[in-house]
Amino acid sequence: MELTPDAMVLINGSDTKKHLNSIVLIDKEDKEVDEVTLTFDNDYPRPSYNDTVLVYLGYKESGLYFCGSFKVQTTDKTQKHLKVKATSTDFIASLKERRNQSYENITLSGLVGLIAGRNGLAAKTDFGDVFFKHFEQSDESDLHLLSRLAKDYNAIYNIKNGTLIFLKKQNLPTFAVSRKECKSYSIKYANRLLYKSVKAVWWDTKENRSQSVVVGSGSPQYRLEEKFKDKAEAKRRAAGMLSYLNSGIVKGEVVLSGRNIVAGGKLLLQDFGSDDGEYTIKRVTHTMNNAGYEIKVEFER
Repeated sequence: MELTPDAMVLINGSDTKKHLNSIVLIDKEDKEVDEVTLTFDNDYPRPSYNDTVLVYLGYKESGLYFCGSFKVQTTDKTQKHLKVKATSTDFIASLKERRNQSYENITLSGLVGLIAGRNGLAAKTDFGDVFFKHFEQSDESDLHLLSRLAKDYNAIYNIKNGTLIFLKKQNLPTFAVSRKECKSYSIKYANRLLYKSVKAVWWDTKENRSQSVVVGSGSPQYRLEEKFKDKAEAKRRAAGMLSYLNSGIVKGEVVLSGRNIVAGGKLLLQDFGSDDGEYTIKRVTHTMNNAGYEIKVEFER
C-alpha cells in the first residue's frame, strides 16, 4: 500500500499547513547545526527572526515523528513564494568561553552533565564507566573540551532540542536499509593510508614501570603519546583512536522513501553484496513537496 506523506510545521505554536508548499530538512551528525528550509505561498505572513519552528514529518497512515526545533534566521519573499530558513539552536555563547577548572573524582557522564548544566542544557550520556581521579580544563572552552573528549573516547556529541548528547558510537541506534528499498545509491572507496593498529602506554603501579597495549594488529601503527592511568583506559583510548583514524575510507549515499532515520546513528546495509554492513550516518536530508517524501542518507565507514 502506498502511503500518503504528511507534515506539520508549527511557527510559534501556529499550524502552517494551509500555506506550506515544501520542506527540506538537513539533519547533521555531531556538533554541526541542523537546518530547515520551508517554502510557503505568498499569502503567508513573514515570521520574525528567532521565531520558534517545530517540524514533524511522516505519513497519514502511520503518523508523524518529531524532527526538531529550529529558530528562524532568514526570510525571502517573492511574487509567488515566501522562503524561510531556520537552524537548530546554535551553540550558546557560554560554551565558547575559555575556562580554567579542575575536576576531581568524576565520571565522564558526570563531567558531561556538569558542562550541560552550567550552559542551561539537559544531558544524555552513557559514559558512567569512565572515571577521572583528576581532570584538567586549562584555557579551553567547553565546546573544545567536548570535541576532544569525543575524539578520545570514540563518542558522538551534539546539541539537539536543548539537550547535550554525548554517546558511545557502539550504543547508537541502527537503521536497516535493503537494496530493494533504494531509489538510487552510490558507494565510493578512497585510497589512503590505513592505520592497522594503535599503541598506548600506561603506568603499571604494581611493577612500577610503563607498560603498553596494542589495539589491532600490523603496521602502520599509530602511537598515542599520552600516558594513561591503567591498562583499561589505555586500551579504550587506543580503540577509539583506531576507529577515528580509519573513518571515511568508504563513503556513500542512498535515496529512499521518507522515514525516520537519524544522523549520528548506524546504517545497516543489506543485500548490497560486499558492501553489506554497518556505517556511520553523517547526514540525512528530508525533502517533502508535491512530488512526495524522500530522504537522502549520507554515510561513511
